[in-house]
Amino acid sequence: MKSAALVFIGSILLSGLSAASSVSGQQLEASTVTLYSVNKHHGEGLKSWLNFKTGPTALLRASCDLRYGALYAGDDLDWFESSTAEGNRSVLKDLGAYAWTAKFQVPLVEPLPKLKPGERRQVTIDTSGADGADGAPGKNADGTMQPQRISSRPKNDGKPKIDPLFVKAIAGHVYVIHVVDDSRDFYALFRVEALERGDNCTVSWKLIPEPVSQSTKSALR
Repeated sequence: MKSAALVFIGSILLSGLSAASSVSGQQLEASTVTLYSVNKHHGEGLKSWLNFKTGPTALLRASCDLRYGALYAGDDLDWFESSTAEGNRSVLKDLGAYAWTAKFQVPLVEPLPKLKPGERRQVTIDTSGADGADGAPGKNADGTMQPQRISSRPKNDGKPKIDPLFVKAIAGHVYVIHVVDDSRDFYALFRVEALERGDNCTVSWKLIPEPVSQSTKSALR
């Protein structure tokens, strides 16, 4: 869904967050934690997972919502990922570079579709930079089609193909996550406050109400 709601985040951030929908029952206090790359600090027992309602942990649990540092994609060493636990359909998005005091849009985020019984979600990571596709065949001067030429070398645009499960961690950026599993359905915002490349990432986060689309707001007037 492409509709978005305006979420105004002003100087009252430290005590609350206003949005088009009610904040009743939501966590309003800002929280901060440093997450450590599981690639660099494997086996050290440092916190790399975050549950937005109960806090950070070093242990992988079904209720973990966000992990940092489990992917090195070429020279890109800093990635967030949402949970791959069975039944989890969470999706996270980078909203761009914003201070908490800025005004920005928080979109409605569609969760991943439910899997059918026995179906497994596929995760694709390709750091070769090859797009794997050949161009369409052209035409000869008389209008007949040329045979398609298959290159002996893979095409390469220099960009890794990373599954949407992963989003790059960038200092100063704000992200939205729609957490959906068999027992939970909520939204959270988080911001990268500091980043030590390939090592650790400090994030602050808040739970927010589900954004209200412009069409819904119009219907409620």
